[in-house]
Amino acid sequence: MKTELVKNQEVLITIKKIGINGEGIGYYKRQAVFVDGVFPPEEVVVKIQSIHRGYAVAKAIHLKKRAFYRDRPFCKHYDVCGGCQLQHVKYDEQLRLKEDLLKQAFDRYTQLDLKKIKFYPFTPVVKPRSYRLKAQMPVRNTQQGLVTGLYKKNSTDLVDVLECPVQDQDINRVNQRVLELCDKYDIYAFDPSEMRGMLRYIVTRKSSFNGGMQVTLVVTIYNKALHPLANEIMELPGVESVAISKNHDAKNHAIFGDTFEILAGNDTITEAIGAVKFALNPKAFFQLNPEEATKMYDYVRSLMDRKTDKSLLDVYTGSGAMALYFADQFERVVGVDQSQDSIHSANQNKKLNKIKNVRFYQGDAHDTLADLYNKGLTFDVCVFDPPRSGLDDKMIDLLMRKPIPKLIYVSCNPSTLAKNIKKLSRKYEVKSVMPFDMFPQTSHVESVVLLVRKG
Repeated sequence: MKTELVKNQEVLITIKKIGINGEGIGYYKRQAVFVDGVFPPEEVVVKIQSIHRGYAVAKAIHLKKRAFYRDRPFCKHYDVCGGCQLQHVKYDEQLRLKEDLLKQAFDRYTQLDLKKIKFYPFTPVVKPRSYRLKAQMPVRNTQQGLVTGLYKKNSTDLVDVLECPVQDQDINRVNQRVLELCDKYDIYAFDPSEMRGMLRYIVTRKSSFNGGMQVTLVVTIYNKALHPLANEIMELPGVESVAISKNHDAKNHAIFGDTFEILAGNDTITEAIGAVKFALNPKAFFQLNPEEATKMYDYVRSLMDRKTDKSLLDVYTGSGAMALYFADQFERVVGVDQSQDSIHSANQNKKLNKIKNVRFYQGDAHDTLADLYNKGLTFDVCVFDPPRSGLDDKMIDLLMRKPIPKLIYVSCNPSTLAKNIKKLSRKYEVKSVMPFDMFPQTSHVESVVLLVRKG
């Protein structure tokens, strides 16, 4: 379709829905226009910034009709920082918009009759602010010293953020003191344009179980000043562990390097979901919002039947959180993950909790499951929490060829979830979709889908 729009043109549009990244979506002569900072049913004059195949991107110029649920963002960095997308929307309306976003993905990609699927509403969280218990903050040099920051949306430009209101306030406090101590020991941020400096990220995690904190400095090289620096960081209230991870490749956009080293304090900090404890090393994956994760895991447990479900497969098990949390429900549990670090952590957590009926395997999800099938193992329930890219085609094909009676799909991306569901629905019936607001103030939607083998 030939576009009616040109760059820098100003047009009036009505916002009909939000997109996967929290942008408002309206239409001009049937062409989609994406605009940040607006939401349904607002009417806004926009200026076209770029035109693409099937859509245009615009900037809001004038809000002609303001939505009743519009709110004033509580973060002073909101207009420039890419960390949150929905602070301009009152919290209850955020949840409604996310429900619509989830249903839109199913409607667009699955071709299922949505009236036959039970879509549950969101339950508001107790803490829509200060909920993030892990911060991964890049750093940069300024004339006043080191600062932490977050990146602008779709950019590598850093916005100075010394205090993030969706992060736990103890994390903000510790990060500020760590910056001051780095300045004291002449630790400078790595500047890739000049290939100078050493500090790339400060990664800080807090336990919801006992409040213990873990600080990891991601550096390009080792410096002898790091040891006395670590000892002083250990003196900060709540800090139990200080580590470094060396990531010297300027082109490597991953936060951590291949390894880490504990410089002071404990090797791990202890986290918990219910009665199950987890020893977390600096690279171990764990939910950023344990309070909401506990609610989600309890819901997943409610989908399991102790009388008929005897064996569980947990794919993308990470540090073994779900496999271990549900172990008391099953006779036999198997967890699978690609990451060797994750499986090492999962086995440590298994030992910590003295759980005997769980076994972890390191390897590709499809290949490991195929090997388990070849060994004669079968499963009554499969639970998986894949990355945002979802299940790959090989894994879906295997689940289609050898269907497991019950699938529980934990997703963080409605689009890839719905695309996977479309394929799985040939052999599985979609029973219910339950959303969880794991990340308030953002457009992220976490959900749990129950699928049952047909016939």
